[in-house]
Amino acid sequence: MNGGEKMNQNNQNEIEILDTASNNLGQSSGYPGYPLAKDPKVPFKNSNYKDWLANCEESNVEPLLTEEDLRNALFTSINITTSLLNYLGLGPIGTGVNILGRIFGFLWPNPNELNWVNLIRVVEALIDQRIELYAIENATSKLEGLRSVVSIYNTAFNHWNASEASRRDDALKERVRTTFADVDSALAAAIPQFRQNRFQQQLLLVYAQAANMHLLVLRDAVIHGEAWGYKSVTVDGFYDRQVCLIDAYTEHCMTFYRQGLQDLRNRGNWNAFNNYRRNMTIALLDIISLFSNYDGRVYRTSTPMQLTREVYTEPISNNNWGNLRLNAAQFQQVENDLIRPPSLFSIFNGSTMQASQLFVGGSGPVHTIQRFNIRSQTSGPNPHHSTSPWIGRLHSPTPSRTFELNTPGSDIYFIRSIASTYSTGSGYGNLISGLNQVIFYASPDRTSATVIDFINLNTPFRIVTKDSHLPPTGSHPIPSQFDYTHRLSWISATGAGLLQPSGSMVPAYGWNHISAERTNRLLPDRITQFPAVKSWALGGAGSTVARVISGPGHTGGALIAMNGFSLLEMRFNSPSRQRYRIRIRFVNDFNDVNCEIFSPNIPINTVNFVMPGSRASVNPNLSVRDFRYVNVPGSFEMPPNSNVSVILFTLNATGTCLIDKIEFIPDDLTNLEYEGKRHLEKAKKAVDDLFINNGREALKVNTTDYDVDQAANLVECVPEELYAKEKMILLDEVKHAKQLSASRNLIRNGNFAFYTDEWTTSNNVSIQADNPTFKGNYLNMPGASETEGGTTRFPTYVLQKIDESKLKPYTRYKVRGFVGSSHDVKLIVERYGKEVDALLNVRNDLALNTVAPSRIEASQCPSKTYPIIQDGCLTNVIDTNSYEEAQSGHANYKKEHGMCHQSHQFDFHIDTGEVHINKNPGIWVLFKISSPEGHATLDNIELIEEGPLVGESLALVKKREKKWKHEMGTRWLQTKEVYEKAKGEIDALFTDVQDQALKFDTNISHIISAEHLVQSMPYVYNKWLSNVPGMNYDIYTELERRITQAYSLYERRNIIKNGDFDHGLNHWHATPHAKVQQTGGTAVLVIPNWSSNVSQNLCVEHNHGYALRVTAKKEGPGKGYVTISDCNGNQETLTFTSCDNYVSNEITNDQSEYHFSQEMNEQRCYYPNETINEHRNYVTRTIDFFPDTDQVRIDIGETEGTFKVESIELICMKSQ
Repeated sequence: MNGGEKMNQNNQNEIEILDTASNNLGQSSGYPGYPLAKDPKVPFKNSNYKDWLANCEESNVEPLLTEEDLRNALFTSINITTSLLNYLGLGPIGTGVNILGRIFGFLWPNPNELNWVNLIRVVEALIDQRIELYAIENATSKLEGLRSVVSIYNTAFNHWNASEASRRDDALKERVRTTFADVDSALAAAIPQFRQNRFQQQLLLVYAQAANMHLLVLRDAVIHGEAWGYKSVTVDGFYDRQVCLIDAYTEHCMTFYRQGLQDLRNRGNWNAFNNYRRNMTIALLDIISLFSNYDGRVYRTSTPMQLTREVYTEPISNNNWGNLRLNAAQFQQVENDLIRPPSLFSIFNGSTMQASQLFVGGSGPVHTIQRFNIRSQTSGPNPHHSTSPWIGRLHSPTPSRTFELNTPGSDIYFIRSIASTYSTGSGYGNLISGLNQVIFYASPDRTSATVIDFINLNTPFRIVTKDSHLPPTGSHPIPSQFDYTHRLSWISATGAGLLQPSGSMVPAYGWNHISAERTNRLLPDRITQFPAVKSWALGGAGSTVARVISGPGHTGGALIAMNGFSLLEMRFNSPSRQRYRIRIRFVNDFNDVNCEIFSPNIPINTVNFVMPGSRASVNPNLSVRDFRYVNVPGSFEMPPNSNVSVILFTLNATGTCLIDKIEFIPDDLTNLEYEGKRHLEKAKKAVDDLFINNGREALKVNTTDYDVDQAANLVECVPEELYAKEKMILLDEVKHAKQLSASRNLIRNGNFAFYTDEWTTSNNVSIQADNPTFKGNYLNMPGASETEGGTTRFPTYVLQKIDESKLKPYTRYKVRGFVGSSHDVKLIVERYGKEVDALLNVRNDLALNTVAPSRIEASQCPSKTYPIIQDGCLTNVIDTNSYEEAQSGHANYKKEHGMCHQSHQFDFHIDTGEVHINKNPGIWVLFKISSPEGHATLDNIELIEEGPLVGESLALVKKREKKWKHEMGTRWLQTKEVYEKAKGEIDALFTDVQDQALKFDTNISHIISAEHLVQSMPYVYNKWLSNVPGMNYDIYTELERRITQAYSLYERRNIIKNGDFDHGLNHWHATPHAKVQQTGGTAVLVIPNWSSNVSQNLCVEHNHGYALRVTAKKEGPGKGYVTISDCNGNQETLTFTSCDNYVSNEITNDQSEYHFSQEMNEQRCYYPNETINEHRNYVTRTIDFFPDTDQVRIDIGETEGTFKVESIELICMKSQ
């Protein structure tokens, strides 16, 4: 047994440890000797003729990628990642060397090496899709151009940064500014070429490396820009672009990485799927997971990052299993078996493996490993040790041999596995496989190596030998104890696709990156960033236990999901006495989460704080912009040389809160002073920028109410313990600015401090104060409401009219405000017409557009305001040149209807001509949502004076006003015509001007006719909102009041109850077929045939006379009749036929002369389909009746056809 086991009588093995020094493996090269030097004859040792022919055929196919090309590409990627990890963990930012030089050396080692092409070929091979030659040539030509500008910038930077004296040299500053501008522009122009249509996946690694360089260049400008001579506002612009591009570049990479992963899953080859995932994690995801740490304002001091993700090397089996095409269920079984579910980060400590006999082909029994468990521990002091359940199953009841692997404190970085395999066919379920021998290479200290010939069952048959490891940083393809990058973290196995699932297995090895340290140690001079999955334990109450979930791919590992009452405990070591602040990187859905944090080891009280909600659902494919930071209030002193535990609780979280990292930030005096001074300078600048001059008498015209609020936020961030006096002065000044802003704002209550006072609103809007984007109250507008079935829709709106008395003649006014987010919101600003008609569709993307909301902290200390686009439309710009252009100024705009606005701040102008106090056109400002899917959050609405009109603007407003006057003249003529007709008819209804009594001859048709004239009044309601008064509302309501009085008097004098049938057949006795139907808004009794009858019994005074008046019409043959009779047999009858026409002393209610135009109908915005055509040919007849008794009866019927009765009256003559 070569270096293998020494069997004892109890059938237990003793592992022989082969020390590198005694076996001549610790040579100067640092690389293990045999058996790591792979024997090329091994794969063919036991192959048959069929295997040999297949191998010959494969050798004649030109491969997409050679093994050496793959090795070179991964070597490039992993060395760049390692360099970046080392760089980010160096000393204080601002004095370190430029990392670009080292990256440049890996990407462009010399003119003859095609490392960039290898990056393309890797993905091409992994997804098995060739890229066109022209696409490669286009990409490489862009890269050649980048090579020069990157090199020149790197040289200029290093010259400037060589010493304190060089950093003060103006010529070197100018040189670095020039070269920075060149490299920034070149990268911004080149990167879009690396996402060519159809080849985005193949170009993904090139795109990521170019994006990485661009973000690092911008990081230089953010950190050193002011030292180079840039103004702070320019550096703020660089920072805004960097934050935006971190999200945009990451999003592109993740989109096409996921697309490639899904395509390979659909093909059903798990091995190809896993190879893609592993290699792309190393070459792509590890790079983009660093992007967030490039933020020089969030990470002002160096911050070592730990990659906790886990990748798996190829399973140990033959090619038949590796090339299986699996259906969805089979594929998922392999995935579930071989990939460990998301779990807390753990350190591999060892394994117990048991062997038994397995029959492989015709060889008879072969001993193979058939089940094993894993021993591991959590990171940090006093770790939690655990042993996994058995993985795999024994073929026999008891094991033939047991092996113990114990490697506490050592990293296993290379494994050679030898397996016996036998295929009975090429399909699923035709393989027998098992491990015969495993050799582990481990290192306890990254300087010495240990070789463990762990298992040697010495019964190889049909063997497959596989080396399992991840790429090293050295040039040799096999890692050594000096340059390995990954350590063994897990061993898994599957029985899927095997002939004997019991006893036969296909194992695989999982690996962690060595940046994820075994211990959790606080670093005294830099930010310590603990991934949440390095927690010691998770817990909670009931079903709300915190749990580990998969990360989105760009966080470097998994996340902790917390909801309800859940907790996580983090344990770490504090080597020295030091004060720290705690910051948490998290994602939260709609609602705020109340949290508390405490420690049983250090003297701090329980600290309560809030993780702000995002007010939106969280996309499962999390973006960088979804992540935010919260500062835990206060600071905490860690004792020296102590083990500390910190516990984070969520208190009844209604949604899900995802924790990515917990950060400990050194809180020394220097850091406090720096942060305090930075906040003070920003607050001073923000307040100064509000005013015209140092006298503080007036605000700049371009200072918005939102700017004042943001300046107030900045002032609140100034630490009182350092700058109490300065903060008090700034608070007074910003309060003065707020008063000036309110005094010049013609919109009353524009920041909703007094809820909806001064606004006309729909009843579904609300005032809230729970969004950190706004300072205090803001307006929340939900979508339009609908009746059940969606037949009627009621818009959501807020409206305010600025009275004419507040305006000046021939003056330009600005209307502006801030939109948190909106969809399908109409903004109308009008005086002479729709001067502004805009559709506000503003994304809920404040994490993208702010300085850093990914960086919105609990303290709410913003660094800048949102971009304003004046009279224009900000599109979703990604590329840096166009993004910077959109941010740099206000776009020009030619007013027209139907504009689309996506900027958070809107800014428009509206002009006045003459002031018309009597007509009072004023200025209308309206926000309206007509769709149920719409929504909006608004604040800081303003209308302020900009200045007098001159030149072309003055001429244009005069022209517009002239047109408006003409239109108003036409409207007044239309109004006058309808008003005079309606008033004349209404006057004719009454006996006196006080409207105290109706004339005797006034019947229901007269009232209806007058009412229709009133209803034809144009311009009664606002043209956008059907329940908001318009210019004729007052005269309309006065005429309507008189119509209501006429109806009231009519009902009062009519002895017949419900004589106009407005209440259906109430008070009438009717046969079944008689009915009341609505015709043109009027109730009409319909007698459909001769057998139908309607009657009513009434009490009267027999010594008085009465007039019976009926308005009706007969349709078809026969007669309709209305009869009145008393108890003594007295009877009078009114008859109607279809031949009735105008007869003397009879009134025919023909309304044709009062038809109004469809235009007027639309302008009224009220009863839009109403007509009076159905009232033609109704005839009114009257007959006197003198009853002899105090009871009478009314009967209505017909002899044939249809009889319609509009009204019936019985009027006592003494009352007239």
